[in-house]
Amino acid sequence: MALAQSVIFALEAGSYLAVATVGFTLIYGVVNMINFAYGEYMTIGAYTAFISMQLFDVGVLLTIPIVIVVSMVAGYAISRVTFVPMRGAGAVPLLLASIGLGMLLRNGYRLVGGANIRFIDFRVQVYRTEALGGFFINTRHGLVIGSAFVVFVLIHVLMTRTNAGIAMRATSHSELLARASGINTDRVRRNVWLMSSGLAGFSGFLLGLTSSIAPLMGFDEVLLVIAAAILGGVGSVYGAVIGAYVIGFVMIFSSSYLPGAISNLGTVFAFLLLIIMLLVRPTGIADVAEGDV
Repeated sequence: MALAQSVIFALEAGSYLAVATVGFTLIYGVVNMINFAYGEYMTIGAYTAFISMQLFDVGVLLTIPIVIVVSMVAGYAISRVTFVPMRGAGAVPLLLASIGLGMLLRNGYRLVGGANIRFIDFRVQVYRTEALGGFFINTRHGLVIGSAFVVFVLIHVLMTRTNAGIAMRATSHSELLARASGINTDRVRRNVWLMSSGLAGFSGFLLGLTSSIAPLMGFDEVLLVIAAAILGGVGSVYGAVIGAYVIGFVMIFSSSYLPGAISNLGTVFAFLLLIIMLLVRPTGIADVAEGDV
């Protein structure tokens, strides 16, 4: 495979993973919770996209806001029922609750929608060139990579140029000091749950465009999301983006250039890289102050 083609595939894989990891990192940074059910939030977005595009024949551009809104509402409702009443219970009870919730949601998806694998019939236009050894790019690549870039720009503007983003960063650093400064930390938490759920659903939509949709798809991805968050620097939004793209490149390049059966171990090499990084630089790629997103 040409190098340029591998780069395009790696950018695509890293893009959906980065969107998901940013949402996961926001929850960890502000709510101080490792949400193992986060992958099931991604599944909500994927199935919403499938219903919208396949059953109701809604266009892809109109499906995007539908996916985000449905994911935000569903994710916030789930957190309101499950996690908000446990506020103050500590990290371990929340972690165990998220594991149990993930199991409940996965089996719920299978009970309601069945275990069949589904696909989104997204018609693409392909553009080929012989430059750089020859490669092709299609509209799906452009949509996944381009929309992820737009999300990153919007998140950057939100976190650095708006009062809501500044309040999130302050709450992440110290909720007690933020509350003493007059910040409504309950509203901040609500906003973070909404944002995180929307990002999870949108990343699930992007994943659904590039692969199959199934009840267990989120569970298959959540460990990669956690790995990307740790690799980039736990709690850092910008580190989450970097970590996700690094993992995307490792997975694609290992499957493209390693020989034989070893080429199927892309996920293994991604976690091997994570282990090496933790040994060399335990704080991750982006070394940030504790609690600073």
